[in-house]
Amino acid sequence: MKQRDVAIIGGGFAGLMAAIACAKTGRKASVFFYGSGAFPLNSGLIDILGYDEERTWVADPLAAIEKLPAEHPYHRIGKKSIEEAALFFLDLMKDEGFGYCGSLHEQQAAVTPVGTLKPSCLTPASMQAPDFTGRDVIVVGVKGLKDCCPEMIAANLADTLKEAVNIRTLEITPESAAERDLSILDAARWLEGDGAATVIRQLAAEDGANRVFLFPQILGVRGERVYKKMQAAMKGRILETTAMPPSANGMRLRDVLMKAARRMGVEFLENARVTGYAADGKRCLSIRVTGVHEKDYRAEKFILATGGFYSGGLIAQDPGAAYEPIFDLPVVCERDPEKWTAADVFDAQPFMKAGVRTDEMLRPVDENGALVFENVHVIGRELAGYDFCREHSGNGVALASAYKAAMA
Repeated sequence: MKQRDVAIIGGGFAGLMAAIACAKTGRKASVFFYGSGAFPLNSGLIDILGYDEERTWVADPLAAIEKLPAEHPYHRIGKKSIEEAALFFLDLMKDEGFGYCGSLHEQQAAVTPVGTLKPSCLTPASMQAPDFTGRDVIVVGVKGLKDCCPEMIAANLADTLKEAVNIRTLEITPESAAERDLSILDAARWLEGDGAATVIRQLAAEDGANRVFLFPQILGVRGERVYKKMQAAMKGRILETTAMPPSANGMRLRDVLMKAARRMGVEFLENARVTGYAADGKRCLSIRVTGVHEKDYRAEKFILATGGFYSGGLIAQDPGAAYEPIFDLPVVCERDPEKWTAADVFDAQPFMKAGVRTDEMLRPVDENGALVFENVHVIGRELAGYDFCREHSGNGVALASAYKAAMA
């Protein structure tokens, strides 16, 4: 039976980053995944820590980590690994021609698809909001595009920025606008082809150095190609919002990471559903994979990156009881069904902090802190002790834990 250096279970952002980090150190990594991960739901922004406990913007994300509760996974990952992971990601994206902006000591502002502003730490250039003061902002709509309301975006952005900016809307008409409605991905793929030239032509009369053209998230699905083409042709600043699912930027990020990983020699086993394992004491020997046939795969190290409740990395058939289905790892969660959720959807939700508790090497431990496996590492959403949605830390924890596990 072939022996791999590292077997990574899960092909989402955390899994791919772990695979690339392993490959960079010369180890042979194999990624076992079923589906495309949560990239269609992933903003592609790296939110290290957006909000504190009082739901106010964090000015310095790295410094604010010190104030997080003791159970938060950032404390086990450590500041050093968080910083190294961020630099690793920024260098990787630069090398891949999909550069990100920002640092761990400041927040970038991103415009949401409803016209509000949200904090993020590392953002693609196309989504890094400028200083709007004194600018003329044109909110660009596309005829036939569903789930996009330029008038609402303009009204909410005007309410946020007040008198500091002039805002109006403008509609672009695709050549095929009369044929059918468009989704976000339809429009993004249109711009990958002939659409960008059409948009540039229709905006030419409105162009100017003081203009900001705010688009829905439709600037292509492959890296920065469309953004760079349009920005090079326009005097005004090109900007796009974050997105309701499906996320074109999440798909861009996946495309870039998959190509980089394959070029580095990462092995991908698609439609591979991992259903169990074999171990000798506290050392995992192999995982059982069900595809066309059942087969065992051996490795020196295993990285679990199967996500949370949405992706099936954690399962809760009843409130107050959750489990991890591959290694049967102990799951920390609120045990009282009456306290599983908060009545107000905007309050902290106890079930969101469910996950696997680990040591500082991100290896799973039981309720007494005893090590469960010495060569299994847990990363990303499966980690216990944080509410990524409320605090805006999802991709930050995924990136930092993936890097830490890969280097362990």
